[in-house]
Amino acid sequence: MNKWKIYAIVMSLIAFGSVKETLRILTSDAPDIKDNRAALIPIAILLAGIFIFLAIRLWRKSGNRNLS
Repeated sequence: MNKWKIYAIVMSLIAFGSVKETLRILTSDAPDIKDNRAALIPIAILLAGIFIFLAIRLWRKSGNRNLS
């Protein structure tokens, strides 16, 4: 297992947590979230997207030996 696969697995775990948190922000009626929902939704979606993108990118990089 090369270092890129390890990075991809770590990013996948972080992405899983960020998607879970994004869903919580989108569906929760908790008072701490309700007041700041307008600011939290774009940030949560952006961060989840970044982690998913990095997980996919690093996994592809692990399979391609020509990239450094």
